[in-house]
Amino acid sequence: MKMSDFDTSKILAGIGSLIFGGIIGMILVLIGMKGLSEHYKDRRIYDGLVMGAVFLIISSILVVSGLSVMYAGIFTAAITMGLGIGLGIAGIVGGVVCFIIGFILALLAVKHVKNCFTALAERSGEKTFNTASKLIWVGAILTIIGIGFFIMWIGFIIAAIGFFTLKNNQPQQQTYGYTSSPPPTNTGTKSNFCPNCGTSIAPDATFCANCGKQI
Repeated sequence: MKMSDFDTSKILAGIGSLIFGGIIGMILVLIGMKGLSEHYKDRRIYDGLVMGAVFLIISSILVVSGLSVMYAGIFTAAITMGLGIGLGIAGIVGGVVCFIIGFILALLAVKHVKNCFTALAERSGEKTFNTASKLIWVGAILTIIGIGFFIMWIGFIIAAIGFFTLKNNQPQQQTYGYTSSPPPTNTGTKSNFCPNCGTSIAPDATFCANCGKQI
């Protein structure tokens, strides 16, 4: 039996959540969430994830750059037998600043991811995503002491379970960022006013009593 776009999207997002720590996992989640966003007609499910990915990439670059500057400063001070101590201190300070900014951007990235899962829980009715989003957010904050990575991993595992068990329910009428067709109007009801002169007429009248126009 051919899988629907909904089934494909949730499977891709589920697999991506299991390996979210890698580039492939991130791409799979993005593709899956794009399909779910279109299914539920809610751009919050996907757009925030894109912003989160952008913040995460910038954060990674800053952290790597900061560590490189820090190690370069320490190495310079060591090989110059202390003569480059000023350069070493500058490297350490620069590395710490880059690390702090990178950490803040990483938190912003995870905040966007959390909001995406919250929106998906709201639209799909699958409360598992609320649990996953909270664990991912708490884990992101606690990464500074190491245990946060494990908590985030648990959060993405729970999110994967949510994707694999997600039901194809009809989306609600309210949309966020997508246009929807207006409800059909009832054209079978006859007006109680003459279209020519506007005079009130009986519902079953065939001619206007005022101007004689046929209804």
